[in-house]
Amino acid sequence: MITEKPGKYLGNNLGQSFLASPLKAPLKSWALVPAFVIVAVSVGFVTGLFQFAWLDSPITPLLPLILFVFPSLLEEAFFRGILIPRNVLAAGHAKAAWSVVISTLIFVVWHPFNALAFNPTAIPLFLNPWFLIIVGAMGVTCGYAYVLSRSIWVPVIIHWAAVTVWVLFLGGRNLVLEL
Repeated sequence: MITEKPGKYLGNNLGQSFLASPLKAPLKSWALVPAFVIVAVSVGFVTGLFQFAWLDSPITPLLPLILFVFPSLLEEAFFRGILIPRNVLAAGHAKAAWSVVISTLIFVVWHPFNALAFNPTAIPLFLNPWFLIIVGAMGVTCGYAYVLSRSIWVPVIIHWAAVTVWVLFLGGRNLVLEL
């Protein structure tokens, strides 16, 4: 539970997480990445969400930078950096696990809400249950990485790498081009 004033909480939580280097994160912060890749690749190829395809667009060279800011940096700052207390492990493993679960559930729900409220072209994708399974796996992976590393940069890198590979090489929906 957040007991600090909002400004102090943001400074102590999100602000400090921006200062923590991903290079100093313990290796176990990255431990769920292989499991996430297996889930995402299996679900993605079996369901047709993934297919080998190079994105051919005039903005392809800029997309890694764009995808770094949104969705990666902005979503991770909110769903991990704000929703999960940076020092949650001090309250115990159960509290940390619940924080990751709650953050992940909100992250998953955000995608259909985003499509329905702001981006109707994303409705078929963001309401696809298979896509939401991949989103859930990413949420757990990024939440776990944040809790163990206490750095926002670890989940940002994971999120960015996954979305960039999907959009550039696996036929992912480039929602930036659709806006």
